[in-house]
Amino acid sequence: MAAKKSSKKLIPAQRMLRFQMTGGDAGTATTKYIDIARGLSQVNRRLYRQGRDYHVKKIVVTSRGVFNPAEPTAGTRVSVSAAPNTWVTREAWKRGFRVWSEMQKQAMHASGNDLRSTWNDFKIYMNTDMGDNKLDTLTDALGNPYDAGEWLISDYISPDQTTGSDAFIATLMGDHVGAAGAWTSISLIKSYGESRATVQADDPNVQPDVADDPLNNVFDYGTTVDEVLDRVLTEGDAPPYAVERYPGDNANGPGPALMQTSVISDGRATLGGFNAICGLVGITTESSQAGMVFDILVELSPGKYRGVSADVI
Repeated sequence: MAAKKSSKKLIPAQRMLRFQMTGGDAGTATTKYIDIARGLSQVNRRLYRQGRDYHVKKIVVTSRGVFNPAEPTAGTRVSVSAAPNTWVTREAWKRGFRVWSEMQKQAMHASGNDLRSTWNDFKIYMNTDMGDNKLDTLTDALGNPYDAGEWLISDYISPDQTTGSDAFIATLMGDHVGAAGAWTSISLIKSYGESRATVQADDPNVQPDVADDPLNNVFDYGTTVDEVLDRVLTEGDAPPYAVERYPGDNANGPGPALMQTSVISDGRATLGGFNAICGLVGITTESSQAGMVFDILVELSPGKYRGVSADVI
């Protein structure tokens, strides 16, 4: 008798998240940010941790509220962005999470008890711009908002060689804000790059007269060997990326990476799937009309993390 094949059903989950966004002035790009983990937590009544690589299946954007029908809406552009899906982004987040977790562990060590709650989670912004431009209101099909629970961005508390404590939050990308002893926020990618040793600017580092070495010239009946060695030493001896700063640093691509872009046609645009590190997504609109209203429907791919596809970073 053949053995039964084991099958594990996916956990039921609401994978569609609906938001509403108002555009800016005509011809001006306006960006708002979505925290997918927060939205999933609201509608599914369970914690979805931010430290995941959320797989967005697609995003559908429809335009509403055409305030001046005489003006054409053709050419309204919409795009979505997220943090670059690179080893740098992932390792920077891991380092930030480890430091935050160790900070909590050391604070609880004296009591001998783990005081962390069920919903204790490391939460960050994509960049400093996100703090003032979040799309927090999640709605049903009729536009009614879902009740929001607690969702606070995590603090680091550091003495920072001062007599008092310095509390600050973290962003994934961009620049630090503040100064030693008075930080407001720090960029995990910038901090990661500043903390690591990097490669040499030129490799290998050889003596300047290597082409004139007697043994190197035993078979050099003309100048061929010298010319070949010169090219070996000067071509391909530096990395194909900037040595000093990591992508996502404040001086090397500080903004999120463009994932999908489209033009709204007949009031609708569909943007294909992409990876959203930490579930943080930027929505940018640029319209010929001021104050246009957009419905944004984010669909997550089904998967094994509480019903959605979201790998551990």
